[in-house]
Amino acid sequence: MSSNRQAYYFDLKRLKRKELYYFLAGFVDGEGSFNVSVVPHPSTKFRLIVNPKFQVYQHEKHPEILEILLEVFQTGSIHKKSGSNVLVYEIASRKTLQEKIIPFFRSYPLATKREALNGLARILELMNCGAHKTRNGILDIIEIAHRMNQQGKGQKWSKGQLIQHMDLTESSETTRRTPKKGMI
Repeated sequence: MSSNRQAYYFDLKRLKRKELYYFLAGFVDGEGSFNVSVVPHPSTKFRLIVNPKFQVYQHEKHPEILEILLEVFQTGSIHKKSGSNVLVYEIASRKTLQEKIIPFFRSYPLATKREALNGLARILELMNCGAHKTRNGILDIIEIAHRMNQQGKGQKWSKGQLIQHMDLTESSETTRRTPKKGMI
């Protein structure tokens, strides 16, 4: 770490806790994301899996803020984004998202990503109630995720494709479970 970067890192760490936390909230507002992907998965009931995540991005030349986030939350990981010079701090544990991330950003509010945080919190609540294991619940989750992720921008699977995938899965399950003539 260069001496300038080292000084910056230590200056940040010397901030009072409350000041540091507000700084981190502002940084996350600009460089972070609260997202939920819903993707096909062969072993689940509706062949869809829900993946909630909190991510913060930073150029690989400046990992200090990501390291501070790792220290503050005492969890998560930092990895290089595939094919780029960007580092990503990531938390994907539902329990950690619910117990650490949501409360932190409720205490140190976001300006621009508040709706995405609320969407993540709602999806986590639904998942805790088992809604992701029911047709209506997964439809609610798809809708919320689609709204919070810029109307599906950057998503590999559109809302319609996910619903169609789910419907095809259900109709093939019905076909498999329906007894053939003469089998009754």
